[in-house]
Amino acid sequence: MSTYAIGDVHGCAQSLKELLAKLPSDGNIVFIGDVVNRGPQSLETLRIIQGLGERAVSILGNHELHMLAVYAGKRELHRKDTIKEIFDAPDGKELMDWIRTWPMALDVEDVLCVHAACHWKWNKKKTLKLAHEVENYLRSDSWQENMGELFGKTQWSKELEGFKRLRAIINVLTRTRFLTANGEMDYDAKLSPAETSSELIPWFKYPDRKTAEDKVTFGHWSTLGLIEWPNIYPLDTGCLWGGALTARNLENPEEIFQVKAPLYVAPF
Repeated sequence: MSTYAIGDVHGCAQSLKELLAKLPSDGNIVFIGDVVNRGPQSLETLRIIQGLGERAVSILGNHELHMLAVYAGKRELHRKDTIKEIFDAPDGKELMDWIRTWPMALDVEDVLCVHAACHWKWNKKKTLKLAHEVENYLRSDSWQENMGELFGKTQWSKELEGFKRLRAIINVLTRTRFLTANGEMDYDAKLSPAETSSELIPWFKYPDRKTAEDKVTFGHWSTLGLIEWPNIYPLDTGCLWGGALTARNLENPEEIFQVKAPLYVAPF
């Protein structure tokens, strides 16, 4: 039984239905995060994932974390957010409690699955261990009290403690695209490497990255495309922007399934 990783769905439920129809009906599914928000059917997308039962698991993306913080009253809805229907659903609370149990990172079929990136100083074991620190907080009874503390432009340092530490871990795993020459996260650049200053380095090309020998699949970077780089398997192909929704076979990452998607939202 193969496992397929699916890129950022962003509430594009119809595209997800079409993609799932292309995959083996008994295959397992890993959603790479950002399954909700900005697209037209965030609630229905969650219903589809629920309907897959134990076959499916999703990791947390930046949009799920934002949604949890809005629900907790610690962040405001953005103008382009399409998540209020989830809060208003009869089982809205149950859905939030389910989503906050999702992992921040997974090792599946010997492939490290993260939403956005790995820190260049972290090996696979360290990445999963640090992800677990955030998971423990989100699964605690007091998770709503300090959700706002998980957002901000904190850089990673092993000396960090408390919410600064959790914030930095989240930034690495769910927000990173480019690094500066000294290995710090850039929080602004969103375009492809070809359209970005050469002073910024794609996180997976940073010298001496500890996961360079590990297979890594990720989403979050819709302008990157299906680039070729050793052991690197991106999945976000701009479904929301009229691109495609993509799935990869984690046992054989060269096996790719796609469906062309309508233009739901204009890019940026």
